[in-house]
Amino acid sequence: MYMNLEIMFHFCMMMGVIMAISSNTWFSIWVGLELSLMCFIPIMSNKLKLNSESCIKYFIIQSLSSSVLMMGVILTSMEINQMKMMLMMAILLKLGVSPLHTWVLSIIEGMKYYSIFIMLTLMKLPPLTLISYNDLNLNFIIMASLITGAISGLNQNSIKKIFSYSSIFNMAFMISCINTNAIWLTYFILYSLSLMLMNIIVMKLNINFINQLILNKFNSPLKLSSWMTMLSMGGFPPLMGFFSKMIIIKQVLIMNNLLILTMMIMSSLIIMFFYMRMTFLSMMLYMNMPKWMMMKFNFNSYMIISSLLLPMLLFNLKSI
Repeated sequence: MYMNLEIMFHFCMMMGVIMAISSNTWFSIWVGLELSLMCFIPIMSNKLKLNSESCIKYFIIQSLSSSVLMMGVILTSMEINQMKMMLMMAILLKLGVSPLHTWVLSIIEGMKYYSIFIMLTLMKLPPLTLISYNDLNLNFIIMASLITGAISGLNQNSIKKIFSYSSIFNMAFMISCINTNAIWLTYFILYSLSLMLMNIIVMKLNINFINQLILNKFNSPLKLSSWMTMLSMGGFPPLMGFFSKMIIIKQVLIMNNLLILTMMIMSSLIIMFFYMRMTFLSMMLYMNMPKWMMMKFNFNSYMIISSLLLPMLLFNLKSI
């Protein structure tokens, strides 16, 4: 019975997301957002006390942002043009970008990795779609998210918080090209794939903090897969994360937005640093293993590595 309920919640959540991104009326969008919210909360819940707190906080924040969104829609329909900013603030609060990001950090420690993956990917899709309809200048939001995601992630030991700061950083990349649907959707898909592979690794290893990478005894194929996944998340060439960032940077260069471009490159280097730090920590135990030890790859390891190397095929394309 529990499995049937879980399938139903997943199906209704997907229907809510599809409804929100495909509707052409604000009421239908609001219904889709609320449907996905109501179905996601049972998915993210478990019996832990910290998780119950996270569920309540998530519900309050999303309900508040939905209320502000509908208020902004009503006032905008009354031709009060200043309410466009209220609409945008409600959407940005739902998205969890800087400076409206603190709620993400307060709930993420009480969530399972699977729930984190859904929240940072699928649940971000409707707000991103709504932002793509807007004509406001969001350069301040982009720069604030780039700086917050890069700098604040440096001193984090929790893998879940690193994921949240990395999400804030990647949201800034998507918002910078939000008016070009093909570009930000491509980035979103590649980022979601990288995050999914990273979640598979950390769930397989059962770790929550980066210093556990030193003490964790896992086989060489899994270790190699984890290294490549971490480097891809950091945007290390020629892996998938690098190509997704290259697509955005190319588009920003075409738009001649040099300030945002400079911020992107500098913050990307910082992001690459703390993912490489995770890679080096996981290498420490590996260096003590016998050098003649043979690596026996399994099917999952081949799948992860081939997924990360897939964007190398883009070298043959003239344009993206």
